Amino acid sequence: MTKLSFSKLFVSISVVSLFAVMVYLNVSTLELNETIGSGLFYLKGYYEEGNMIVTEQGIGVITLPLAIGLVASTLIKLVHHYKAPSFMN
Repeated sequence: MTKLSFSKLFVSISVVSLFAVMVYLNVSTLELNETIGSGLFYLKGYYEEGNMIVTEQGIGVITLPLAIGLVASTLIKLVHHYKAPSFMN
């Protein structure tokens, strides 16, 4: 059985979740003055500023996949550590 390092697991999950977030943002439609997410997990906004209609992408496009990757890889490693027999550690 090959051991998967935490960093490889973290990067793999983060890349997959980044792909999922980008697909979700491309598929989702926003009404005027509507946003997806807030604060550190702000993904996308669509609003009117003066005579222009602005669509912006927030920092959440990066922070959300990183948070998902961190939590998921930590849980996987913890479960693997406690479920594996002691001679495999």
